[in-house]
Amino acid sequence: MSLFSVNTNLGAMAALQSLTNTESSLKATQNAISTGQKVSQASDNPAIYTISQTMNDQISGLTAVSDNLNFAQSVITTAQSAATNISSQLASLLNTVTTGLQSGINTTTVNNQINSILSNINAFANGATFNGVNITSTAGTGQTTSQLNVTTDLSGTTAIELGANGTTSTAQQFDMTTNGTHGLGLSGLSVTAQTSFSFASSSGNVYTPTNGDSFSVTVGGVQNTFYLTDTNANSAPTVATATSATQQNYFVTYNSQTDSLATVINDLATGMQKQGLAATVDNSGNLDVVGATAGAFAAATGNTSTAPTATTTTAGQSATAAVATVNTAISTLNLKIASLGQFQQQITGLQGFTTALSTSLTAGVGALTDADMAAESAKLTSLQTKQQLGIQSLSIANQQPQALLKLFGG
Repeated sequence: MSLFSVNTNLGAMAALQSLTNTESSLKATQNAISTGQKVSQASDNPAIYTISQTMNDQISGLTAVSDNLNFAQSVITTAQSAATNISSQLASLLNTVTTGLQSGINTTTVNNQINSILSNINAFANGATFNGVNITSTAGTGQTTSQLNVTTDLSGTTAIELGANGTTSTAQQFDMTTNGTHGLGLSGLSVTAQTSFSFASSSGNVYTPTNGDSFSVTVGGVQNTFYLTDTNANSAPTVATATSATQQNYFVTYNSQTDSLATVINDLATGMQKQGLAATVDNSGNLDVVGATAGAFAAATGNTSTAPTATTTTAGQSATAAVATVNTAISTLNLKIASLGQFQQQITGLQGFTTALSTSLTAGVGALTDADMAAESAKLTSLQTKQQLGIQSLSIANQQPQALLKLFGG
């Protein structure tokens, strides 16, 4: 190809190509300076961009994990505050029941104080709620029980799982109420003689009321026998003949067609109360008769259901047993507090690990995508100089065809 052609100006073409490349590099450098990133979009570097986006997604997930960990930390702190107060109440309770061992002490006053302390314990456990989550009170105490599960799996976006009415071990593990199922086992605590009738066996079988079943309790040396009388029965129950003046017989009516077991138990307690007995139905559905030194159940003919179990404690034994019960409750609470501490340590460890992992990922993304501003500044100066030179070269190349006019005397 001739170097002296007006149709093809090789110098101009070369200068234009060089200037185009310079402009492209200059645009990339200016974009890196304005965004602070050398890879800000897929077209900059598809592989690096894809990797950085995956890492950014992981960082976002860890942010949610951190929020959940902070929430769990608050839940645990609230529970620990309740545990501290409950521990103080148990110390007072131990002092109170120990007083019941002394002779000449008014047991009614002692029992009133015991009931007050038990009420305080339940109030602290039921009130330890943070943003609707309570892990110190189980369902049935008026509070919604929630599951608290700390997991070390940080691949997702959740480190803490909170489920309303959770049935997992958390609701049992941290129950600090006075109930005897998973709590502190203080329900019905007393230093007074008492007979309790339990209507369900350990295997779960439940007693079925039958016309003529009788419940006997001895209070103040008088045996009081209460017969269930079914209003739908064809005949009244057979009543045992009183053998002494210290034996009294009473009737408690119920309707076998409409009344549930709970209704029958309440009717029985009401009937005993009418005769001046301190009968109540506790949270576990047991019939408690305070002041009774003996108790027994007798099934009517034909009743083959599970018989209620009568448990009687006397004053001295009850006070001693109460001290043992409170000491057991203190040990139980200490185990729960230790479990709370383990949860808190786990959460604290996860918080530190999450922060460190997030920092490492952020640094990794920066290493892949962040622009070296000093290098970019030097490159910008160089490219601007090349741009000016390219423009001048293109200008000179465009003037070369004009020189050919001199060959023709122009």
